[in-house]
Amino acid sequence: MTPEQRFYVVIRNGIGAAIVNALLNGAIGWGLTRGLSEFPIWRTPGVAVDLIFTAFGITFGTCLVLPLQTTRDFRRGLVTLPKVAPGVAALIGRFPMGLFRRAVVLGAVSIPVFAPPVLVALAASDAAAMGRLPFIELKAAFSAIQGGIVTPFIVLAILADLSGHRSVTGTFRLR
Repeated sequence: MTPEQRFYVVIRNGIGAAIVNALLNGAIGWGLTRGLSEFPIWRTPGVAVDLIFTAFGITFGTCLVLPLQTTRDFRRGLVTLPKVAPGVAALIGRFPMGLFRRAVVLGAVSIPVFAPPVLVALAASDAAAMGRLPFIELKAAFSAIQGGIVTPFIVLAILADLSGHRSVTGTFRLR
């Protein structure tokens, strides 16, 4: 990966997504709990249900929004598809084709990948409720971590699509 490609994929879209997701979901958490001193963990609405929906929503939203900016940057020549490791190429090659289908499938996959560690920690805490500020902090941190992880892979998939590095069957081909 060239320094420019690394900056675009890792810094701008990885760290940048982490910051944006933390701010956005922190604000959503603040709005959800306005007027509450505590937020229940295992009821609906509650912390656990919110984090499951957040796990889906981060990836779903990223898949729907990011192609606009990435396509614009690609067409302006600001970014090209970097050469990636075979394992990364194989992972990206499994991503569904089509904007909405990719968003739904990857959003659904994100739930069992990202939610269980936090749900296990919540269960281990044996608490029935979480304070408003700790919930907002948890939601922001969870969103930042997930956004920082999934966004670079989604960007690489978009660049592969734009570069014509997917075969008719959707398989990713290295240069």
